[in-house]
Amino acid sequence: MQVSTSFCTPAVSFKYGSFHDSDVSMREDEPCRMGSFNSQGYYADGAHYLDGSIGEEEESSSCSDDNMDYENAGDEYMKSDVFDLDSELTEDLSEEDGDEDGDDDDKWTNQKRDQNNQYNVAYYAAMEMIRIRFPFQSISIRVSDFCCLQEKDLLNDTLIDFYLNHIVEHVLPDSRGSKVTVLPSIFWHNLSLRQHALDSHDEKLTDEQKMNLKFGDLHDFVADFDLQDFDYIVVPVNEWEHWSLAIVCHPYTPNARIVIFDSQLTADLNNLQNMASLIEEFMKYTYERRTGSAMPFPLQCVLPKRMPQQTNNFDCGIFIAEFARRFLLNPPKNMDNFDFSCEYPDFSTVGKRSEMQRVVLSLSSNRAHWRPLVEFLNGINTAAPHRAL
Repeated sequence: MQVSTSFCTPAVSFKYGSFHDSDVSMREDEPCRMGSFNSQGYYADGAHYLDGSIGEEEESSSCSDDNMDYENAGDEYMKSDVFDLDSELTEDLSEEDGDEDGDDDDKWTNQKRDQNNQYNVAYYAAMEMIRIRFPFQSISIRVSDFCCLQEKDLLNDTLIDFYLNHIVEHVLPDSRGSKVTVLPSIFWHNLSLRQHALDSHDEKLTDEQKMNLKFGDLHDFVADFDLQDFDYIVVPVNEWEHWSLAIVCHPYTPNARIVIFDSQLTADLNNLQNMASLIEEFMKYTYERRTGSAMPFPLQCVLPKRMPQQTNNFDCGIFIAEFARRFLLNPPKNMDNFDFSCEYPDFSTVGKRSEMQRVVLSLSSNRAHWRPLVEFLNGINTAAPHRAL
């Protein structure tokens, strides 16, 4: 597939559902999957579950006494000094082990304190800040995820999935009519495993059998909705701990294109071309499986000129988050000559991590309790960027 440019009409947004005062809660152990939630009421957050449910079983599961005790305990600790992990452990151990047996007891005490510190760190890292239900994804953001928003840390898949869905649901205006969906980051992980899936299989297989073998189980990701219903399909891509972004524009139409965004381009563009080719192959498969006919228009790869490039090894996720926001809010009218710097001359990622922190906290009903965490992260940005809770 050759990298070239193409035409695309202005993107417009689509809201899958509206905010409701009464909304749904989520099952604690419910896996993240696509197409499992309807468009009526889509989220409930951390410590305070909103009223309503999508079934009695889910309501009882998500509001169990164990969960409430867990969250209340976390809230109470947040009111105190949440990060002073050593002080109270030292007091407990000194009262419990107050003998005078010398160095052996000191070593044992220090070892036990270190183990308890590790358990406490793991406990608070696993604490849930918000739980949010988007139309085709359910996402739980924990303290450990939120910590990725400190400077010089890579964004993880949870934050990427959350922010891209946030753009579609909360940033794009309601007044527009195009539909946008975000595939979860795990989609590309599973898709990339199929890249050489048939290299060692019997050549006697028919083309249809080969495609079913290659993409059949992956089709479950989109089984609950039709890709033809969307004007823009956002695909986050992570390879070798580097984030890039693919946006399928107007699939199955004459203007069908795949726009690739990458903030760390090299002279060799084969990887980006292979990425677009694999996505196109999957789009062909889903179309033929649903309609029984061949995909009418190919997906040409578009690589914008003069894309901003990161100057470090950890801001790739920040860049694709801003790439997606800018493009979906205002895609170029003429993609035959997509010059990124001309379309978005004021592009900047300065303050993007702080913005994402505010977005997460804005959806949490007990956000005041997380202020010590925010102050802690922001306070260590210059002193010790890689220090963890």
